[in-house]
Amino acid sequence: MADNNKTRALVLIADGTEEMEAVITIDVLVRAGFEVTVANTNPSTSTSESVRCSRGVRIVPDTHLSALPLPNPQDPSSYYTVLFVPGGGPGAQSMAGSTLVHQWVHAQVSKSGAILAAVCAGPTVIQAAGVAKGAQVTSHPSVRGQLEGYFQYRDDVSGKAIVVVDEAHELLTSRGPGSTFELALAIVERVKGKELMEQVRAPMMFP
Repeated sequence: MADNNKTRALVLIADGTEEMEAVITIDVLVRAGFEVTVANTNPSTSTSESVRCSRGVRIVPDTHLSALPLPNPQDPSSYYTVLFVPGGGPGAQSMAGSTLVHQWVHAQVSKSGAILAAVCAGPTVIQAAGVAKGAQVTSHPSVRGQLEGYFQYRDDVSGKAIVVVDEAHELLTSRGPGSTFELALAIVERVKGKELMEQVRAPMMFP
């Protein structure tokens, strides 16, 4: 059984995932005291196989998603506080075609207070899972056409508003590698408050 006192995040990765989006989010959440699990979603269920990301960087995940028990409604502590889906076209396409990923997305949205977050092409995975229809989202412009008929798409985002938060669906989205810091920090602020978010942000020396 999971420890109720821990704030846990699950980051999904696959071959073709955008490495910056995955690593920036992992790093920021760890700095904020989250317990982060990185799960491989590739069709092979090896728990030790590295993932080759979009620019050739290899990441060794903590586990394969199939090795983790799906959250149990009878045990609220079995849920992750945050489920994060990075982009990278090939990685997102792989996850969008994964029944197992769909099951995890469905489990996440079934619990009140559990956050779902995605960046770049990541929202296509949420769409493929068939959840959060009509939610406000943004994404990388390259996948806008795939999302517009399903979500309430936002392309008016910039600056401090680069993260779109849909309160009703507890869904946070953003646009790409350059906006991932803001998305990760928005997750921290939402879960742990503005004061801690600012403590995490300050040493990073943003201009």
